[in-house]
Amino acid sequence: MKANAPLTIRTVTTLDEFKGLAGDWEQLLRTVPGHSLFLTWEWLYYWSTHYLRDHRLRVLLAFDEHERLVGIAPFYLRIGRDLGLIPMRELRFLGSEAVCSAYLDIIAGERDKRAVCRSLYRYLFNDARNDWDILTLSAMPAESSTIDEWNELYDEAGKVGAVVGTSCCPVIRLPGDVDTYRTGLGRNKRYTVQRKTTCLQRAGRMEYARATSPAEVDAAFESLVALHQKRWSLHANGGVFADDRSRQFHREVVQVLSERGRVSLDLLKLDGRPIAAIYGFVYEGCYSFYLPGFDPLAMPKASPGLLLLYHRIEAAIREGMSTVDLLQGAQPYKLEWSTDRRRLVTVRYYNRHVRAAALKLCEGAKQAIKILVR
Repeated sequence: MKANAPLTIRTVTTLDEFKGLAGDWEQLLRTVPGHSLFLTWEWLYYWSTHYLRDHRLRVLLAFDEHERLVGIAPFYLRIGRDLGLIPMRELRFLGSEAVCSAYLDIIAGERDKRAVCRSLYRYLFNDARNDWDILTLSAMPAESSTIDEWNELYDEAGKVGAVVGTSCCPVIRLPGDVDTYRTGLGRNKRYTVQRKTTCLQRAGRMEYARATSPAEVDAAFESLVALHQKRWSLHANGGVFADDRSRQFHREVVQVLSERGRVSLDLLKLDGRPIAAIYGFVYEGCYSFYLPGFDPLAMPKASPGLLLLYHRIEAAIREGMSTVDLLQGAQPYKLEWSTDRRRLVTVRYYNRHVRAAALKLCEGAKQAIKILVR
């Protein structure tokens, strides 16, 4: 398809329509190299069923002159008020709230990306110009061509956009075999792992277990929830599973993804009792470390959470994975084990009307208040 070929934009506004997109969505996603699980139909559809609430589904589909689906903008319209005063209609990526999705993006093959972005831009600033105030593209890979295309379009039109957030995903580039990986760790890390393993083995029967099939994941998921909440229940946010909606979303998505072999729930047991767990994803040659849990009172000197992570990294190598992605957050333990980092960027664009200008002024006022308070 030529970059300037006319594309037709259609909008999906109901969950029933969204549900019917599963096959076409996956077929298009296969043409996007390096995409993450967080762009799959399953992740975003089930996020919508649990988190959309009173907001409005706005998935934009781009079709070429042959009625071929060449692009998807997985948006929803978030309705709220800025500072509790100004009504705000914010277009956002599905999955961009509450569940720490990473590597969100407009879905299109690189051959079609320019035409898709330009067609979406024309649609949003012409046909749909009265429907939204702010467009927030959250947690995008910093290297995504979408950012370059969108910024070029905004610069040409003299419109306003800004980077409003950045984050880091530590990653581990895996060698082809476990021996090479262990050698690369260095003597101190190898000694630490061995010392902690010995400590745990002396305390009882140490066992690693993994649940991947739908029949196994229910019990393993409940163990993960219990261990995660033991760690976080006394903290202010109460942990990921303190919220019923979050617990229900993850329970459902784990079941759905396990049917396709895309979930891995790993446990470390002591005398048959789980003391650490990891909830992760296996997708397109990458193991994504999504959420850990551990009993803070169970053998803290042995660091069972660290031992389970080390075990999972080696398992990923044996399974032929190329990467372990530790996902968002530059916690010290992630940085210590990582060999590289991927950057995520959140970019915000403003529509050209009075309410969008007022919202932009509010953003500036909030930044000024932070400066004064500090």
